[in-house]
Amino acid sequence: MVRYKNRYMVVQLRTLEDDNLDFKISDRELQITVLNMIKSLHGDFGAGAIKTCFKVRYCNPTTRIIIFKTRHGPHQFLSSVIPFINKLQEKQIQLSTLYTGASMFQCYKFIQNYQKDLVRKITDTISEKTKEKMLNITNVLNF
Repeated sequence: MVRYKNRYMVVQLRTLEDDNLDFKISDRELQITVLNMIKSLHGDFGAGAIKTCFKVRYCNPTTRIIIFKTRHGPHQFLSSVIPFINKLQEKQIQLSTLYTGASMFQCYKFIQNYQKDLVRKITDTISEKTKEKMLNITNVLNF
């Protein structure tokens, strides 16, 4: 029996037009968009190689962080296509790869550390009263 190795890619979505907080991300629509881009850039071979194992495992519309799951090998097709995806729901977007890992646990650890670093950067630029209000909220970053 053969063990299939998987790769998980942590991707951040940014909207270029406006920061609309009501921007809803659908797992299915995102998956179809990525598969269509793979087919257009890598042809039937790329689409066939990745279609059997490609899934959107995690999608957070608030933080706009997405985790894609694919097999080791075809993950190179996915990583080469991510910078070229620039439209979702008729809005201009930008996808950027943050991390590629071999397990969901490692991806969650990376996301947690990434979010903590963002909070630290934000808290350096805000006033003391706002910091106190933010620090009163507990377990925000825990998965």
